[in-house]
Amino acid sequence: MTKYAMAAPLATDGACAMAAPLVTDGACAMVTGGNRHIGQGIAIVLAEHGYDIAITYATGADGAVETRRRVEALGKRCFIFEAHLEEADGPDKAVKQARESLGRIDVMVCNAGRDMRNSVLTSTAETYDFLYANNLRNYFLCAGAAARHMVNDGTAGSIIMITSSRAVCAHPDDFYYGALKAAVERACKSMALDLSAYNIRVNCVAPGAVWKPDKDGNLPDTPFLRESVPMRRTGTVRDVGEAVAFLAGDKSSYITGTTLLVDGGLSLPALLEQPNAVPWKYEGWTAKQYEKMKEMTD
Repeated sequence: MTKYAMAAPLATDGACAMAAPLVTDGACAMVTGGNRHIGQGIAIVLAEHGYDIAITYATGADGAVETRRRVEALGKRCFIFEAHLEEADGPDKAVKQARESLGRIDVMVCNAGRDMRNSVLTSTAETYDFLYANNLRNYFLCAGAAARHMVNDGTAGSIIMITSSRAVCAHPDDFYYGALKAAVERACKSMALDLSAYNIRVNCVAPGAVWKPDKDGNLPDTPFLRESVPMRRTGTVRDVGEAVAFLAGDKSSYITGTTLLVDGGLSLPALLEQPNAVPWKYEGWTAKQYEKMKEMTD
């Protein structure tokens, strides 16, 4: 059963807040890495949409407690678990704890990971093992553990994996982290086929530049954002959280095996050869286009 209810915006999101999210009564969601930044934002938005929540954290217990406080302030349950998902048995243990505490898992959000910039010239076997365990194996083991609970419980669930615009856009010192995110997106498609027989959907959400606000809650406004992001602002944790809530709920019941980019258009422009080729990067473009349009319509 669904209904509409008013919900307070995330404190750091300002004008990007949504006023009346769709609420899903009685549903339960697990979010790995829900103690900070994007993971915390996802957990809070899902609670606004009516989900009871379980989150994991590896470090930063204070952040996990804050997530719980904010979820419970919305009238929803929130369970927090310390989990080291890079360990071989960590994901299965964490998902089992969440299932036992929540009573069911309707939505699994694989978010926890470790970002690291590495050049092929300096990376070692230890580097590869560390990033693989944290950003690929972790996701697969969490998704598999959650899927088994969903199948056993007869739950028409949703598994959502947080990737990155770096899965499709090349950056320096990013060959391995970006490749792992691309691997998650490719694996998502096969997982969606495997689990469709059980009415379980699998999708990815790929954030772009989602920067943290400053100590006063203001989002950054830098030349990079104005010149490189077509929407001319940083993404917010609410932008990502609302995308996850959409893919988690009934409104996306016919969507599986896809990736939803939440990057303000950051991944769209190609590298162009001529100067002033990217229109929002040179002064006067908007005014000239507007005048041309007026000539055509007058």
